[in-house]
Amino acid sequence: MKRIRYAGGSFVTGDGIADAVLDYAAELANAGKAAKVDVPAVDLEQRSQRVSLVIGPSSQLMAEPVASDRELEDGAFTDKLVRRTRVLQSKSGTFDGGDLASFEDLDGL
Repeated sequence: MKRIRYAGGSFVTGDGIADAVLDYAAELANAGKAAKVDVPAVDLEQRSQRVSLVIGPSSQLMAEPVASDRELEDGAFTDKLVRRTRVLQSKSGTFDGGDLASFEDLDGL
């Protein structure tokens, strides 16, 4: 598990989720864009929750390992964020035959 620190606050999420969020934030910054993301997380009682972030060019995120008996995973969330990241990385603006217009189809994270 990792603690993501952002805008003076923090939350705990799974390693894969945290890595995907950081990769996406970096690509958004490179593209000069911002996006809202609802990140799977756990509260102090280890209950699942969603944390809403707006990340973009001026976002400063940091992830650090935390000890936990449990690892939070959300394959659907991580897969969607990886696809969004790839769209931003693509010089042609395409991913799986789509274009940046289809980027909106990935909403709902």
